Amino acid sequence: MPRTYLLVAVSLLSFAMTAVGAETRPGGSGVSIHAADQPIEQTIVRDGRAVLPLVVGSVEAPAELLREHIRLMSGVQMRRIEARHARRGVFVGLVKDFPHADIDDAASLGDEGFVIRTDARGVYLLAHKPLGVQHAVVTLLQRLGCRWFFPGPVWRVMPKHETIAGAWNERQVPDFKMQRRIWAGYGLYKPNRDDWEVWERFNRMGGPVDISIHHSWYGLNPDRDFQQHPEWFALVDGKRQPTKPCYSHPEVTHRAIEYALKRAAEGAKMIPMSAPDGLGYCECRKCLSVLKGGEPFEQHFATYGRRPDGKLVNVTSETLFAMVNRVAEAVSDEYPDVRLGCYAYSAYSHPPSFRLHPNVYVQITTHYRRTSLTLQQQLDAFSLATDSLGVREYYSVYQWDWDRPDPQQVRPDRLRQTLRFFERNAVEAINAEASNNWGPRGLGYYIAANLMWDVDADVPGLIRDFYEKAFGPAAEPMQQYYARWYGPVTRVLGEEAATPTDDVADYEPPKLDRDTLCACFANLDEAVRLTADRPDCRATVDHLRMYLHYLVLRRRLEDAAGTNDLEAVLEAIREETMFGGRLNRTNMIHTRPLIGKAFARRFHKYADALARLPADNPEAKQWRGLDDPPRPDVLQRLWNADKAYLDLPSAARPQPKEEDSEVVNHLETACTMGLRARRIQSIYDFSTGSEAHRTHTSSTKERNPCRKQEQPMRRRGETS
Repeated sequence: MPRTYLLVAVSLLSFAMTAVGAETRPGGSGVSIHAADQPIEQTIVRDGRAVLPLVVGSVEAPAELLREHIRLMSGVQMRRIEARHARRGVFVGLVKDFPHADIDDAASLGDEGFVIRTDARGVYLLAHKPLGVQHAVVTLLQRLGCRWFFPGPVWRVMPKHETIAGAWNERQVPDFKMQRRIWAGYGLYKPNRDDWEVWERFNRMGGPVDISIHHSWYGLNPDRDFQQHPEWFALVDGKRQPTKPCYSHPEVTHRAIEYALKRAAEGAKMIPMSAPDGLGYCECRKCLSVLKGGEPFEQHFATYGRRPDGKLVNVTSETLFAMVNRVAEAVSDEYPDVRLGCYAYSAYSHPPSFRLHPNVYVQITTHYRRTSLTLQQQLDAFSLATDSLGVREYYSVYQWDWDRPDPQQVRPDRLRQTLRFFERNAVEAINAEASNNWGPRGLGYYIAANLMWDVDADVPGLIRDFYEKAFGPAAEPMQQYYARWYGPVTRVLGEEAATPTDDVADYEPPKLDRDTLCACFANLDEAVRLTADRPDCRATVDHLRMYLHYLVLRRRLEDAAGTNDLEAVLEAIREETMFGGRLNRTNMIHTRPLIGKAFARRFHKYADALARLPADNPEAKQWRGLDDPPRPDVLQRLWNADKAYLDLPSAARPQPKEEDSEVVNHLETACTMGLRARRIQSIYDFSTGSEAHRTHTSSTKERNPCRKQEQPMRRRGETS
């Protein structure tokens, strides 16, 4: 086995972090390198033997995380010693644990900032708070070549090195200091949620604040309470209706205060105060009194008016935020550190005419903005009204994009532009709704995570790193595949590389027709050929081949609908749904809404065909279940059938090859590693900051895909 060496040094000319012969850092201006204090190279592992011990401060979990990954990379188990006994070593902990490190102004690192440095005594991974220590460890692992591109062990890159050495001197603080979060609308099954949580940690997502800002009734029960007290609810078109509370009613405020105090007593650090979703806000005389005699009028499906002083106000914003202020004042008397969170959304997108309580956090949504203000004007106005401002983004909504391959908002050039815009406007948190659709949007989500940490990160470098590490020898055809959907910004290799620019490209991806599908098949066929000797890279390519097969099934459904053959349509729906259930553990599409709540909406155009098979039919229930992804030989059979359907030349089904078994072994090993990662979850969940990484989704029981079941679902591809 040839020896591999990892040597990392600081280039003071380029002010970039470089791994000599192994790793080039694709980061951005978030790294601070001090030219006057050139670091000393230190060796952690040499020729398969530990050189430096692990010196653990008061935060143990990140240190254990580092030791485990050094072992995975080198096979070496670092010796652990306590700080008081250490003269040299890899020092991991808080700045106060190691005063000899002489870190200036540690408090300026905040909750998540950190320092990575080498000197004559060793390597330092230090922070002001525990969450920062975790980020320091993750950043060092990234410097050493580790990657977690998408959720799930198949997309994890863990290089092998017999020698690990380097010189570092950097100081980082995230650009969005409150929270950086991408979450899945419609929720996740538990195995997928476990995958996401690992991905979040190793991409420095989360933050010190567990933002809770969902729609709320503040303890009111709209069914029971409306029967007894209709006056507590909205007057709409002259009639009380349980669509919303009446925010000017004193009893509603009283109930909201009781609700908030109860939540605070239970330990909540932020209490959601956003209105129930939808329209139907109150138009009673007391609510309209905020206009002070001005005439109300409807605009953008919201009620506005101009007061006698000339100020344009939104009735719902005035009444809702006034109630939120009163609740915040009551809560702060007993729990001064507890915040209240409220959207600026829908009929209350317009800023109120008064300043908000210091403990109120406002999150502006980028859609459903029922105001004439531009987003810039809205940000400016709310920045004057509140001390704490965030943005709610929409990176994917299942019923908007249906897991189609157009990346839309998560194109890297658009992400760079919007996240820089938010950072310049003093936004402290980004909360982005997405889907578990890493097949079409995974590259965008990965770029977004890096830009949320550092809005000036080197996007072309990140994309190049993705191609080279995720696909190895197949980087070129995979660039062609991704550039077809994401546009020229993702052309970063070879002669096709686009000239770097900060502008958003004028690019529209092609339609999902036969020609486009055929071009995608050509790219992935070439990727399969080039990764014959790289089962790790073949596994990532196969995930995208599964996604492409799913797109062909959708095409088959459209073709069947054109024949008016209802039986053919029903069969095509069955094929798409059952294969969608098999893709769940790959995270390539969002299986949960497809087979769950959004099934009827996804196939509403084919209601006549579905009427032939009622939802309570046992066969229909079998369609909407979960199963394992296809093995490589089964995937190849499906692939060949797809190519025949598209009139592409396809060789006869290949005999099992050694590399096929290696891919199977890699996938099974990856599954085992995923389970091991969940077993050592306690390593990651240390007290400070762990709440910020939770994915707020309901839990659904699901079997372990690596474990055989007593009654497994029929595998369509294996029996066809």
